[in-house]
Amino acid sequence: MLFSLKFLSSALALLPLVVANIGDLPTRDNTIERRLVDPVIAISPTDANFGISAVAPGRFVTSADGTKIFAEARGNPSKPAIVFIHGFGLGAMAFNEIFDDPLWLLQVYMVRYDTRGHGRSDKPNNAAAWVSQRLAEDFDAVVQSYNLNKPFVLGWSIGGPHIADILSFHPPNYISGIIYDAAAPDMTSLFNIGSPAALPLIPSLIQTTNVTQFQAAYIDFINLCHPALEWNFYLGCLGDGVVQPRDVTELVLTRTQNSTNLYQAATSGALPLLAIFGADDKIIMKQAALDAMAGWQRLTVVTLPNAEHFTWISRPVLFRATVLQWITQNA
Repeated sequence: MLFSLKFLSSALALLPLVVANIGDLPTRDNTIERRLVDPVIAISPTDANFGISAVAPGRFVTSADGTKIFAEARGNPSKPAIVFIHGFGLGAMAFNEIFDDPLWLLQVYMVRYDTRGHGRSDKPNNAAAWVSQRLAEDFDAVVQSYNLNKPFVLGWSIGGPHIADILSFHPPNYISGIIYDAAAPDMTSLFNIGSPAALPLIPSLIQTTNVTQFQAAYIDFINLCHPALEWNFYLGCLGDGVVQPRDVTELVLTRTQNSTNLYQAATSGALPLLAIFGADDKIIMKQAALDAMAGWQRLTVVTLPNAEHFTWISRPVLFRATVLQWITQNA
């Protein structure tokens, strides 16, 4: 009886919190059925004191041409900032494992966004929306929304060339450093570093007439990125590919850019670069990627043993230590 009274007392004490999460649902006979619903807790993204382990809710930021870009930040705003730019077909959800890791959250302020054409962001299908300046302006909108000052930028896979877009319209000191994770440095090098297993998939991924062919190619692509992903994450990767229109996929892969400022920053020593590779990567070829980075004055190369194209999923501890140690040295 004593246990029951204590339990009742505790339940009554929590009643004001529970009531806020009760929903009234009308039934067929016009009676009211009362059900508990999941609580929704909103944390203001403008509150700089929400804590190192809290999650700032995602937001839509508006790029200069009106394109809506979905972005999210997590971690400690007083620490060095890293902007994560995802790869082909996938959205920012690709970095879930990093953004859910308390050890990352303690040591850096992490921002990610769905690049235009991906995930929850708008998907313009006209060529004018895919010139280099538009992608640089998307990055600017994210930086301004989160009040970032000289963030580090991590470009994974085809996310790497976005840094060339950024530096085409900003001086090198706009950012603190570059991290290429299994990445191409620019669009020109993209098709030179793709593996013999990955490149043949492209025609099937951008064609619009054969659904079965597209489905098979995209599944093959995700399996090449990593052969043993957790099921729900695997489905999320496939879902991001499905929501991208095929004409947008073609624009993602065929857009052009001017990489002059990127390589000037590289050869002048203006920016440090950390290049990370997975030893078992089946999407890109390491040596071809390094050839594209030839002449970079402040270059650190790290190869993670037994790592697939999803380097941080294959070797999470080693990947985290590699990135955070390099940022500490260059902050």
